[in-house]
Amino acid sequence: MTYSSRVSTLTRIAELLAIVAAMLLAHLIHPAGDPAALAVSALLGAIVYSFAAELTGAYGELRLRPFIIEARRVLGAWILTFICLTLISWAIKYTAIFSRVQIGLWVVAGAAMLVGFRWGIRAFLRAHRRQGRNQRQAVLIGAGDLARQWITTVNAYPELGLSPVAAFDDDPSRIGGTCEGVPIVGPCDEAVHFSNERRVPMVFITLPLRAEKRMHHILEQFLNSPANLYIIPDIFTFQLMNLNAFQVGGTPVIALSASPMSIRKEILKRAEDLVLGTLALIIAGPLMMLIALVIKITSPGPVFFRQWRYGLDGKEILIWKFRTMNVTENDHNYRQAIRNDCRVTPFGALLRRTSLDEVPQLFNVLAGNMSLVGPRPHPVAQDESFRMLLPGYMWRFKIKPGITGWAQVNGWRGETDTIEKMEQRMRHDFHYIENWTLTFDMWILWMTIRRGFVNPNAY
Repeated sequence: MTYSSRVSTLTRIAELLAIVAAMLLAHLIHPAGDPAALAVSALLGAIVYSFAAELTGAYGELRLRPFIIEARRVLGAWILTFICLTLISWAIKYTAIFSRVQIGLWVVAGAAMLVGFRWGIRAFLRAHRRQGRNQRQAVLIGAGDLARQWITTVNAYPELGLSPVAAFDDDPSRIGGTCEGVPIVGPCDEAVHFSNERRVPMVFITLPLRAEKRMHHILEQFLNSPANLYIIPDIFTFQLMNLNAFQVGGTPVIALSASPMSIRKEILKRAEDLVLGTLALIIAGPLMMLIALVIKITSPGPVFFRQWRYGLDGKEILIWKFRTMNVTENDHNYRQAIRNDCRVTPFGALLRRTSLDEVPQLFNVLAGNMSLVGPRPHPVAQDESFRMLLPGYMWRFKIKPGITGWAQVNGWRGETDTIEKMEQRMRHDFHYIENWTLTFDMWILWMTIRRGFVNPNAY
């Protein structure tokens, strides 16, 4: 039995034991019902789960997949198990003997144990693969730039447990050489014989997109091969945002640049903004009234300043700020504030240093055109200038702009008088957009509060 087979067998056995253990835990927390009936239900649940996990692919080849996919498949199998048990109990009129609290505890504990166990297995395998164990040999078809990039990626992530052993290429000048240390042993047509003879389980096609006919021929060759065949798409020369693949009516589609915010994520983020934004506005209300009074007393003009800026999907929005200058520029002649700017009022300088001039944007948050956390919006004139200079700049608007952001808590705020400064903001904004979670938002808000609102770059 191979190492992978042993791990797979132990995983199946341990998950069945975890389901039974979850029922025992539920009974210990809430002792009710007939223990014998609960034991039978737990055993039946373990059996049903083993079939459900096969259906959802929880026992499939997940080496190259992120853990979130594995967790979804496990939870899907567990939910399917619960539904089947509920239908069986209803059909035989056996539901009355069970405690709803106890069954609820079993479902929650079972989900936590199953996902937690899978995470533990992942951690265990990562550690072993870094030591050179549990490796899968791999063959590459194509030995150009894409192959070199893929080999570099595999070497950078030893927890994948991939070991490229040979590469094939139709360029005679490359045969006999190496590709990032991997020997190039022959033309592409020899790859299928090599893979079958050596029983190499994984084959990666790393040919350029223009080699469509060659790839089709290779796919036909591998139809009768037991090796798993993967295509590494030659799209990494493009600038990408939220790369993902899906199907439309059976036709595969690869999104190179698309919003990472699904409907579920948008609902979660909007709920976060409404709850925390309302709470923040209640807390800041007395301070805002005091600031408004001081602005009115110390300088002529309106209390608030509204300015057009780009929001979600590049649509223009009016953002609110406390007025900090003796002018209200809001056109293409806008000039960014600089140190010791003569347009800034004395009290306005204090507001800008402490970022209190941004507090009225809580109204924008509650109105729905801004978020508490996101890329900071710039004046339209500034955005139009930088979009011409920095490719991909407008990707910042794949998500709502925020009062604070990942760039700001890392020190990239204030005047952007050089392209390098704006590039740093962009990198941080892109990292935030591509990795958004509620936890990430909470961390940024905490860092904003912990580090204080005063910043030497704000003037």
